[in-house]
Amino acid sequence: MNIEIANRLYELRKKYDLSQEELAAKIGVSRQAVSKWERAEASPDTDNLVLLARLYGVSLDELLRSESVHFPEGGVSLKKEDYSGAPLEMLPENYTEEEIYPAEKIHTPDDKKTAPEKVRRRSFDKSYEKVIGNLEYGLENSMDRLGKKIEKSMDKLSDNMDDLNSKNSGKGLSLLDKTFPLMIGLLFAAMAIIGLAHPGWTVFMLIPLYYTFMSAVKNKNPMIFCYPVLCAFFYFFIGGMIDNFFRSLQDDWYGFMWLVFLTIPLYYTGYFAVKKRNPLIFCFPVLCLIIYLGIGMFTIHFSNRIGEKWFAFAWIIMLAAIAFYYITISHFRSKNKNK
Repeated sequence: MNIEIANRLYELRKKYDLSQEELAAKIGVSRQAVSKWERAEASPDTDNLVLLARLYGVSLDELLRSESVHFPEGGVSLKKEDYSGAPLEMLPENYTEEEIYPAEKIHTPDDKKTAPEKVRRRSFDKSYEKVIGNLEYGLENSMDRLGKKIEKSMDKLSDNMDDLNSKNSGKGLSLLDKTFPLMIGLLFAAMAIIGLAHPGWTVFMLIPLYYTFMSAVKNKNPMIFCYPVLCAFFYFFIGGMIDNFFRSLQDDWYGFMWLVFLTIPLYYTGYFAVKKRNPLIFCFPVLCLIIYLGIGMFTIHFSNRIGEKWFAFAWIIMLAAIAFYYITISHFRSKNKNK
């Protein structure tokens, strides 16, 4: 929709002293839909255009043409007699079937539903549209706020890196800090020469691990440490060594040790749980999942029968343990707050 029509819709609404909420209620749409029409971000469908034209007492041509709109002197008219003979889809939201079609059945070629049935269906569709509109509006705002926070964090990180490059110029860095990437490159070259290019490539993961570890120690903040990269290095490096020297253990390693990646949420939630002194933050269900899958795969490796029984019944124990954990922690925290 072009900006002229959007401005016209805005002028018409202001002319008749209607808020976006009031207009939305009269034609049965969400407030967000009206807002998008007036910002030229969306266009009303045909039914809504007809309702708007009837509401403002103008024709569709007057509503959509580029010239200025003629405002009728009589103002907004929503008398039910103005809708005699009008299709049900054009009725305002605030009119009931008793007002327009008293005890009267309407038939269409497509179906044989009565007017009350159509009105109820239309009311449900409009209510559903409002709910979805509100949800969309809230989600859009939440994503905007999250995006702004991320953008702000990235700008701050960029500023810090610029300061490090321009002001410090390497001051405070040890010889190891300056040469560590070069040493890793030489280590990879050496491993490739002796036929260990795989898992030799994984040593490049040591670069972010080294610098994030040193920064975490310096700032006394374990969250800086790149723990997910440590999990990937552990999994692929040892897996690569097994590929080269213990091929019989390949399937067991790759089929079992992927569980190490599930420890990532445990690492971060565990830190916050300790820092905030709130065990509820800790991702206990993931710990139960690691135990459940780990023991299950371990037992099935030695005995399919035992492993199958474990998977069939142990999930009950795990769910009970999760419920017990949260109920117990919540109980004692509430009890301490009441003291």
